[in-house]
Amino acid sequence: MKFKKLALAVAAMSVGFAAQAAGTVNIGGVAHNVVYLSGATAPDNFLADIAEGMMTGLTYYSANNFKAFAGSANGLADAGIPDGTKILFIKRSAGGSVFGVNPVARAQRIKTIDVSSCTSGAGTKASPFTCAIVGVDPGEAGHAETTNTGLVADFGVSDVEPAMFQGPYNTENDTESLSAAEVARLSATPINQIMMGIVATNNVPASTYLSRAAYGAMLSNQIQTWDLVDPSLEGDVVVCRRVEGSGTQTSYNWYFNNFPCSTGATEPARMTDSYGWKESGSGTSGDPYIINPRAGYTVVENSGSGDVRNCLKAANAGTDHTFSAWDPEEQKTNFFKVTFGPQGEEPAAPRKAIGVLSLDSYTSATAANGWSFRPIDGAGTYSYDSVAKTLNLSAGATGVAPTKSNLIEGKYDFVVELSMQSRSVAVVNEQGDNVAPISGVQQAFSLEFIKRAGSPTFTGNFNNTGTKVSTPEAFASLPQFWAGTDSSSLYVSKYTREANTCKPLQYKGN
Repeated sequence: MKFKKLALAVAAMSVGFAAQAAGTVNIGGVAHNVVYLSGATAPDNFLADIAEGMMTGLTYYSANNFKAFAGSANGLADAGIPDGTKILFIKRSAGGSVFGVNPVARAQRIKTIDVSSCTSGAGTKASPFTCAIVGVDPGEAGHAETTNTGLVADFGVSDVEPAMFQGPYNTENDTESLSAAEVARLSATPINQIMMGIVATNNVPASTYLSRAAYGAMLSNQIQTWDLVDPSLEGDVVVCRRVEGSGTQTSYNWYFNNFPCSTGATEPARMTDSYGWKESGSGTSGDPYIINPRAGYTVVENSGSGDVRNCLKAANAGTDHTFSAWDPEEQKTNFFKVTFGPQGEEPAAPRKAIGVLSLDSYTSATAANGWSFRPIDGAGTYSYDSVAKTLNLSAGATGVAPTKSNLIEGKYDFVVELSMQSRSVAVVNEQGDNVAPISGVQQAFSLEFIKRAGSPTFTGNFNNTGTKVSTPEAFASLPQFWAGTDSSSLYVSKYTREANTCKPLQYKGN
């Protein structure tokens, strides 16, 4: 195994540092260097595994769609960070990939976790401190004010390259997409491949044939009832999707709607297309807007992949799903409840649902959670055995399953290339912060992080003697960056889109 010369382009990347963070934060009276990564939820477990391999003595922090790790640098001397250097690494997943693209290019302050304001937990991996979220996001009232206590992300991660985040379907909080000049501020590097999947709740029988066309039609409000997919089924379709600006959602918009790759793209369905949209409530945490799935076709927009998994589980089990997300009608974040559960004298209303998830969620595809991945243009299930820790294709399955071998051989084409990017020029944001490219610990940490993320060590646990990556079956290293040997070729794809999602997979070998 060797690292191809092309990958050395990673070393040319620079990242901008959060103007409001002032470089360090005190934890227990000890200064920690802050590194802030924002964006895609799909690789969260993957990225957390890498962070754990870069630091020791970790303290863990969490908030809804945020994680943070405080510890001492370990084994990073070659990257320019002495052992023992104190680091607070923050990963934001709220809103998904676009928050690793647009706010990075514009050096905008965005919400972050506040590790000085925690209310529970022990600070361990099993019981992280639960902390507050501070700041205001782009598109929300007060974002441009100097009182916004958010941070500017140092670098971003997205399921697809920055050029894919175009309006009207792929930008966060209904904000404007990046101009050509703003895109040019970013230095972007493809990191690895990740599979996206089609998923269905377990009350959709394994024998149900799910074609790409039918799945896309359900996502686009063109098929609203299950009998139009399979005449033996009944009930209204529920779609557990992601919010606009999510890289996972952007990937689905490309694969099923051909947006933004074609001027003839179809429109993905949104929550406002739900028949039971806002039947009651006021949108607060104590009085969420009610989305009633009993009324018919229902679409649920979720901020994170964990929310999508919860939506699928609730739909299958007939329990309520409460979440917060951007409200396109009111142009702000509101609280919602999808009433799958009992309502007064009405019994529970479990529904057959489909979802929008990357394969990085495969460890949650269990019988207990009520959903599974499905082959494309076929029948059967692809689910996880949490005891044996194996992924299993059901007996008699047809079509193309999202297996690692199909990924490597280019047979499964619902594949995108994870991208990491940072600003290559200084940017003045709305508050007047002059955010320059960074140096020192923050830059060294981010570059080492980027380097590791594409390695077969982390896409397949190849020769991995440290912290084992928890979801390696979802990823493959890129052939243009990594030269395989007989053993490492099991983790390096033979095909690539060359950082252009609109291009077909092309053979490169490994």
